[in-house]
Amino acid sequence: MDNELKQYLSEMETRLGDRIEAAKVEMTEKMRDMQTELLKGFQAYSGPATLRMRKIEADQSNLDAAMSGRMDFMEQRLGQIEQRLGMIPPQ
Repeated sequence: MDNELKQYLSEMETRLGDRIEAAKVEMTEKMRDMQTELLKGFQAYSGPATLRMRKIEADQSNLDAAMSGRMDFMEQRLGQIEQRLGMIPPQ
């Protein structure tokens, strides 16, 4: 009976090992599927986010150019006013 018990336990151990291995394979496949779904979701989000970021960058660039133009005008105008007031000699 001792040999029968050892045989039974050995077979059970083999079956459990096979089931555990199958579960690992299945779990790995499910994890890869989840990863793929997450990546697809992030990809769908990143397109519009990239467009919004480009628009913000373009708007900021336009504001910078406009501010530079205004500053140039203000510096020229201030120079003219200072010349009229005699604060600086004409060039």
